[in-house]
Amino acid sequence: MTLPSDVALVSDAGTPAVSDPGAGLVTQVREAGYRVVPLPGPSAVATALSVAGLPADRYVFLGFLPRKGSERTRLLERVAREEWTSVLFEAPGRVGDLLADLAAACGGERRGVVARELSKLHEEIRAGTLSELAEAFGGEDETRGECTVVVEGASPVEPDVDFAKLRETATRLLAAGVSKKEKEELLTERFEVKRNEAYRIVTELP
Repeated sequence: MTLPSDVALVSDAGTPAVSDPGAGLVTQVREAGYRVVPLPGPSAVATALSVAGLPADRYVFLGFLPRKGSERTRLLERVAREEWTSVLFEAPGRVGDLLADLAAACGGERRGVVARELSKLHEEIRAGTLSELAEAFGGEDETRGECTVVVEGASPVEPDVDFAKLRETATRLLAAGVSKKEKEELLTERFEVKRNEAYRIVTELP
């Protein structure tokens, strides 16, 4: 029997190995010494991000969340504090519950997008706050097609820095003969300021 020289892994929806059991097969094929070559194609993640109107230079992909339990709570809390845009998948019958949980965790005013049936005949892309989306999809038991949910990242929280204390510490380090680089590292770690801010204060010292 002659074995084929090329074998393709194809999924019936979406991209193989992205929230798909194909990852195990890919690993086994590679461990067996065969070359695995990806073919570029559309992904619901990239497609949804391209129309979400939310920052997509960096994002976190969390796939399908567990239906319940502590792991679901942990991941919802991660979305709530994540500064980058988050992307999740959800089945049509559960997207309303997911949006309600996201609104509770992140705050109802956080922006989001639900993209359904992307690139297909009944494609739907709905944007709004998480509260608005939760209400829109909450009673839609007839929602069809896999849903991609994109959630706006949290606004970065600047630490409450005592700059007078920071400068005093920098001056003491200078008097002790600590190098400029070490001062920057110590100030950044102790006062939780950005490195460029620590650098500015160190260079302003007499």
